Amino acid sequence: MKKKIYIWCCEKYLDTGEGILANKFINDLKNHNKNLNFIIKFPNKRILLFLRKFLGKITDRIIFPFLGIFYLWCIYFKNNNNKLCYVNYLPLWNFLIFLFLPPNTILGPITGGSSFLKKPILNYILRKFIFNIFYKLSILILSLRHSKLLYSTNLLKDKIKTKKTYYFDYVLKNFKFNKTNLKRKYDLIFYLRNHKNKNTDLQIKLATMLSEKYKIITVGKKINNKKIKNFGKITRIKINNILKQTKFAFTSSENLYSFFSIDCLQNGVYVFYKKDINVEKKIFNNIIPLNYNNYNQLIIDIDKNLRNNYKKPKQIIINFENKFKNYFKV
Repeated sequence: MKKKIYIWCCEKYLDTGEGILANKFINDLKNHNKNLNFIIKFPNKRILLFLRKFLGKITDRIIFPFLGIFYLWCIYFKNNNNKLCYVNYLPLWNFLIFLFLPPNTILGPITGGSSFLKKPILNYILRKFIFNIFYKLSILILSLRHSKLLYSTNLLKDKIKTKKTYYFDYVLKNFKFNKTNLKRKYDLIFYLRNHKNKNTDLQIKLATMLSEKYKIITVGKKINNKKIKNFGKITRIKINNILKQTKFAFTSSENLYSFFSIDCLQNGVYVFYKKDINVEKKIFNNIIPLNYNNYNQLIIDIDKNLRNNYKKPKQIIINFENKFKNYFKV
């Protein structure tokens, strides 16, 4: 009889980054542990959306993470020989999750970033100072409880000083450059979400200004402007088809390695990103650093790039297929 591994996911639906990351992780875990029987628990989507509507961010940051902790402890006390796994909504700042999970719980990819805009000021203070304290607490707890860890990106690498086995840039595993060469009919794309750390207001302001001269498109939240083509909330497959016809993309300030950004890079789209983000410049030849804190200069720099004739970047090759295999061997 196969041994069991009980997995908790706060979200497992493919229309969000957390859901995509969860499925990616679970598939890799299955591929490396065919001797295990996987029992995966995650919230019903209707309940998830209902709670998000009325409780907002508390749903993802508190309710479902701690429901997952409770669930895994129940399994642990029932039979502590079972293997346990907590997959997603694992930001490094949430030290309580790392503290209260049962012993030997396998962790999914830890997320988070250290770059953000100075506005709004309260959000800046929270992330600049309070989150740094939380980061240090989490790093201490993790170093005491885990000998190996997986991070979704390398954005937090400079905060982690350890000789233990930590793996970074998991989101780049399976990166595949698309050689398709379609006509690039859109100049610039924005992926808009209502989130304090996604600089949505800045992006809307930029899109509105640039639409006077260029073909601007958006996915996600729509902009009320007839000169801008809004695709709304669409599937990742449709977004990829649009990206094959797009020249440039503007990414949020905190994360160059979102799945949207990765899809852009894979499809030969040149990506604007906040210049102080820690990135693998030797790997990517289609990333362009900009100063997000100076709006006037930002407009000038974007306009300068958009005026240049588009030339598809050289093929990007990332061979991370075997980089993470030791993490997934349970």
